Amino acid sequence: MLLVVAMAGTFLGTSLVGPSQGQGRRDRRVVSLKSPPFVHTVFFYLKKDAPANEADALIADAQKSLAKIPTVRGIRAGKPATQGTPIAVKDYQVGLLVQFDDAEGLHTYADHPLHKEYVSAHEKHFDKVLVYDFVSANP
Repeated sequence: MLLVVAMAGTFLGTSLVGPSQGQGRRDRRVVSLKSPPFVHTVFFYLKKDAPANEADALIADAQKSLAKIPTVRGIRAGKPATQGTPIAVKDYQVGLLVQFDDAEGLHTYADHPLHKEYVSAHEKHFDKVLVYDFVSANP
């Protein structure tokens, strides 16, 4: 039966997702297989003297401000996963992933006043920022 449901979901452009992190039971959610192909990832390393709540503020402000920029198609922000793979880098304080339809959408985002306000409000606490952009082979 599960195979039939999974095949139907694939045919309709959706798929079943397995267990959520940290849950003992299987939590199946339907999600779209198609996602915006242009991906902008940022890893924030904060200064040692940054306020204790700065990582939380970066995350909250990303959801509050950056998500409002018209070319943003998806946004995720959070702290390193404590239960990730053993080889995963965990020395940063905040990871940010933003999705766009294309490079033009990213450039509009980078020049947008809400993005500039976000950077201006937080950059004094940055020790290092790593940025990686890539185009998904399977949008």
